[in-house]
Amino acid sequence: MRDVIRLGVILLLICGVAAAVLAYVNDITEDRIAAQKALEEEHALQSVLASAKDFRDETGKMKSYLTGPDSSIVRGIYVGYSGGKPVGVAVRVAPAGYGGPIESIVGISSDGVVQGVTVISQQETPGLGANVASPDFEGRFKGKVAGSPVKLTKDGGDIQGLTGATISSRAVAKGVEAALRTFQLMLSKGVLAK
Repeated sequence: MRDVIRLGVILLLICGVAAAVLAYVNDITEDRIAAQKALEEEHALQSVLASAKDFRDETGKMKSYLTGPDSSIVRGIYVGYSGGKPVGVAVRVAPAGYGGPIESIVGISSDGVVQGVTVISQQETPGLGANVASPDFEGRFKGKVAGSPVKLTKDGGDIQGLTGATISSRAVAKGVEAALRTFQLMLSKGVLAK
């Protein structure tokens, strides 16, 4: 019985030391990780709306206007500016894919045309759904216009989905469509002058 208690105390001490070390490492790296994520997001915003020189976060202002499924899909709304004038919108969306949310940023010019899509986070099946992050697939959405449906060919649209990854492909299309509806909502609320 004594050995069991002694081993229990030793195990407790080892766990306590391990937890303290993990907490210390987390404390040291937390700010760096947050800064790296912010930098990655800034690069993604710039890549989908290249004409913008800087971005203003309008998420708080617009989030209350979002309704239905868009309220859970849309995670961030940024107006891009160049020379003090709005040149478009970048919308961060996270629709549910096969393996979890597929977080993307969709860039839309001020005339309502998709300029680019960048997948920034996904947990889809490697070799299948994970290909939603490929430049080839992301490029299939470029040129889509606000007010028109964004659907896969399987669903009556004109976007060729990935073979063996229909759920993942549909999720990205759903995210782009939500971003375009958000753009139209911003126009109707006067947040973005056309």
